[in-house]
Amino acid sequence: MMERILALVCSWLSAPAPDRDVVISGRVRLARNLLEYPFPHRASEADLHAVAQTLREALTPYGLGEGGALEIDRLSMDERALLVGARVLSPVLLNELPHRWALLNADGSAVAILNEEDHLRLQMTCAGWQPDTLIQQMHHWESVLQRLPLRWGYTPHLGFLTASPINLGSGIRLGLLVHLMGLQRARQITRWLEALQALGCHTRGLYGEGSLAFEGYVQISLLGKREPLPDLLARLRGTLRTLIDAEREARARIDADALETEWQELTTTLQHTASLSLGTTLRALAVYRMRAMQRYDEPARDYADQLLFRVAVYPPPEPDHVGRARAEWMRMVLLGG
Repeated sequence: MMERILALVCSWLSAPAPDRDVVISGRVRLARNLLEYPFPHRASEADLHAVAQTLREALTPYGLGEGGALEIDRLSMDERALLVGARVLSPVLLNELPHRWALLNADGSAVAILNEEDHLRLQMTCAGWQPDTLIQQMHHWESVLQRLPLRWGYTPHLGFLTASPINLGSGIRLGLLVHLMGLQRARQITRWLEALQALGCHTRGLYGEGSLAFEGYVQISLLGKREPLPDLLARLRGTLRTLIDAEREARARIDADALETEWQELTTTLQHTASLSLGTTLRALAVYRMRAMQRYDEPARDYADQLLFRVAVYPPPEPDHVGRARAEWMRMVLLGG
């Protein structure tokens, strides 16, 4: 079952999309809470059960659950770690907490997470930099949520009520996953991240708060507050275009022979190591991806992105078996066994 879920979650990554070389994916998240119940961190188990049942019944007619309905606390740690790596779950759901659910639509492009930080976090994802697609998806699901016979926590002064005060307002968060390996290796990435932060963006590594921008993989997010999504996208558009151009210029200066030597060293490591760290795994995927782009091999680039979404992510310290399993998996997917 988990293999089918991962294939579904990654299926949209193979779709042609603008600026896929730099922007791997874009995502919009809507956060909502039912007025009648406490936020999840203050709710009783009976409250959480009622919230999950209410939201599942309301969302199922709109296709959420067609691709899979996963009760998180019934999954193994290994299965939850795979869903964190696929960016379906946040690391907070690695812990065994009751009545948490993930509901996927038929093509994996929309996922509803129930009883995480908020009662409902509905996230919509697409490949590359497609602002019009994100706006269309957001408007569709916003309309669905408005039609549901549910009372959402909302006040005219504050907007939608959320468990974290920083998310108050529209409940919208725009997120991009970008690969800035050229700027990182040119030692220019810090000033670009500072420029994004000056726009009000949050920048972090692949796996949320506290994770590092390793090998140029960076998340950029922008909170809606009271701004509609088109205004958020307009605020980001010019700087992002300049960032994409700067990354491409920096990549052009990466020496192909040196990158090939680095890849050969990594393949030797993959062939012989008994255990592989998460950091080395990400480095191997980043170098594989960069080699593909230097060779204008878009299928190989997209394959690297799909593998990135299949890397299991555990809370530290990792269980003993993880490094061994990761080494075997990387040998299979990158070296053919």
